[in-house]
Amino acid sequence: MAVLRIAAICLVVVAILSFSAVLPVAGQQISIETGPTFICNLMDQRALVLGIGGADLGVSVVDGSKLWMIFGDTASTGPAAAGPGSRRLVGASSVIESQLPFNCSSYSWLTTSGGKFYQPLHSTRQAGIDESTVPAGAITLNDTIYIYSMQVNHWGAPSQAEAHGVLFKEQVNGAFTELTRWPMDKLFVNTSPVAAELPDGTPVIFLATTAQYRRSPVYLAYVVPSEIGDPAAYHYLTGYDENGSPVWSADMAEAKPVPGFENVWVGELSFLYDAPLKSYLLMFKDFTSKMFVLYWSSTPYGPFAGPLTFSPCGTTSSQPSWMESGWGPCYGGYMLPDSFGADGHHLYFDISVWDPYTTVLMTMTLTTPSTNGSTSQITSTSSDSISATETTSSGQGYGAALVIPLSVAVLGCVIAVIAARKYATRNQP
Repeated sequence: MAVLRIAAICLVVVAILSFSAVLPVAGQQISIETGPTFICNLMDQRALVLGIGGADLGVSVVDGSKLWMIFGDTASTGPAAAGPGSRRLVGASSVIESQLPFNCSSYSWLTTSGGKFYQPLHSTRQAGIDESTVPAGAITLNDTIYIYSMQVNHWGAPSQAEAHGVLFKEQVNGAFTELTRWPMDKLFVNTSPVAAELPDGTPVIFLATTAQYRRSPVYLAYVVPSEIGDPAAYHYLTGYDENGSPVWSADMAEAKPVPGFENVWVGELSFLYDAPLKSYLLMFKDFTSKMFVLYWSSTPYGPFAGPLTFSPCGTTSSQPSWMESGWGPCYGGYMLPDSFGADGHHLYFDISVWDPYTTVLMTMTLTTPSTNGSTSQITSTSSDSISATETTSSGQGYGAALVIPLSVAVLGCVIAVIAARKYATRNQP
C-alpha cells in the first residue's frame, strides 16, 4: 500500500510539473538601459509651410523602402477658439514620408498635385456620426496599405467617447476606401496589426485590439491576409489549451482579454516585431496608472512579459527640458518598424502632446543579458535625456525553467518507489 501511495503522489507531482513545462514561453529578459530621450519635434517649419499647425498620433507603416507616419486630426496655423487644447482642424489626417531608417533632417510631408498636404483618411465632422476618423494601426500587404482607424461618433470625455473601428484600403489613385467596420465600442476601436504565423505555420495578421476608448483591456485576434476585409473571417483569443497553444473563436463575444492585460485601460497601442531580438513588442499608455508601458513575447500570441514602465513627459511637477511650461498631457506611443538597430536594442517611437498639439520622436535603449553594446540607426537633430521610472520584469520562459525541477521530480519518484518496495520486502512476515 505504501508503494502505491508514493507512486500516486509522484504521478500527481509529475503531472503538475509537466503541465507547467508546456506552457508557452514569454521570451528573454528585457530592461531599459537608457532613455526615453527626445530626438525631434515633427511639427516643425516643414509642417508650417503647408499650413499644418499641429497633428497627433503618427502611426507608422513600411511601404517598400519608405516609412509612412500617418497622423490624425490635423490643425491649421490660424487662430482658434480660446482655451487649452483649442484648435481649428483643417484635415482628418496627414502623412510624413521618410527613407529607412527615419531621419529627422530629411523627411517630407506628402502633398497633393495642388500642393496641399495629403489626407489618406477623411471625416465628415458630423456629431453623432463621424466627429473624427483617425489612424490606429496600419499594415502593407502586396504593396497595398491597409489602415485600421478609430471613427468617433461622439468625443465627450474619454470615458464617454463613442467610437468604433473602420478598415480602409489604399487604391491605385492614392485614395483610401472603406472595406468594413465593426460595432460601436466593441473590439477594433483601436487596432495594431503585425504579420506573423500561427503555431502550425499558417501566415496570418495578428491584431492587438481594444474596445471602449481608454477604458479597455487588450484583446488579440487574427485574420488570414486574403480575408482581411471580411469581419466574419477574424478569430479571437479565448485562452490557452493544456499544451500552451492559443485557443481561438470566430465569435467576437467569446473573446477574452490577453492574460496579464485584464486590468489595464488602453487607448492607442502599438504592436511590432523586433526581428534582431526575436521578440514581439506591445506598447501603450495605461490610463489606470498614467504611465507608458512596454511588454514583450517570443510569440505574437503571448504570453507577454513585463511591463517596463516609463514616463517620457516626466510628471506635472518635473517635466523634461524639451517641454515648455503648460505642455501636456502626453498620449499615443507608436513604435517605428524596422528601426531597431542591428542588435534590436534601439526602440524609436513617437508620442503626442495635447497642448500645444504636437508629436515628437523619442528613443530608448533596451538591454538583454547578452547585450554587448549597440549603435543607433536614427539621426537626431537634438537630444534630451529624460529621467523615467522603470520597472524591470523578467521575461524568461517559465516553461524552460521547469525542465530541471521536472527531471528531479521524476528521478526522486523512481528512487522513492524503489526504496519503498525494498522496505516492504524486508518487512514481510
